[in-house]
Amino acid sequence: MADVQRGGEDEGSVRVGTGDGIAAITLNRPDRLNALTPESTVRLAEALDAASADGSVRVITITGAGRAFCAGADLAGGLEGATDELIDVLNRIATAICTAPKPVLALLNGPAVGAGASLALACDLILASSAAYLKPGFEAIGLMPDGGGTGFWTAALGRAKALQVLLLGDAIPAEEAQRLGLVAHVAGPEEFGAAADQFSRRLATGPTQAYAATKQAVNAVALSGLAQTLAFEREHQLELLRTADFAEGLTAFAEKRPPRFEGR
Repeated sequence: MADVQRGGEDEGSVRVGTGDGIAAITLNRPDRLNALTPESTVRLAEALDAASADGSVRVITITGAGRAFCAGADLAGGLEGATDELIDVLNRIATAICTAPKPVLALLNGPAVGAGASLALACDLILASSAAYLKPGFEAIGLMPDGGGTGFWTAALGRAKALQVLLLGDAIPAEEAQRLGLVAHVAGPEEFGAAADQFSRRLATGPTQAYAATKQAVNAVALSGLAQTLAFEREHQLELLRTADFAEGLTAFAEKRPPRFEGR
């Protein structure tokens, strides 16, 4: 979205560009597939809060730099002592997206995994490149979804399909995600940028107040228990982070091998 750069600022791990009623937020750690750290999640939360409060912004977009949307938490970077903070800020981000008085559009330029998939599903609409996919990924490291993931997957798919996706953890390619109703539109990599511009500008020129009221009403039905979901995820994720299964999942991730879970 090269045209939406007026008033932009570079915040390192998160870039923000504004113009034509669009606040374009870009996760900017392409060398780490935009994996989330406590620092980058705080910057993302701050960018969302600022865009929500800015009356000149009519639509917010979130995308990733490079070949991925977001690979989830930066496990390889080490999160020792930072898990509480990271979960808290992920919850803040999920709430900010759902309560923003304007549409929030996820632009999936590539894979969205773990907390990255939760982030995408928190958004009001998803536009995906055909090279993108959604993947929960938590089961591979002995954890449960966080960032509102259990609520967003279930609201989008229903109980049976959500359990299938979250327990088995298989990747959902963009075209399949569109068939399931998770994604509004899929474009080839070459057409993705133009399609993102078209969708963003369409929303930016739409009836913002009507969008806000519609979003509030839909979320009141589909996500009425979001606050409780976020609290439940936080409590139990912190417990799971202390298990032998998580330690094994993390070791297997680092060693690039399948985990050997023992249920402890």
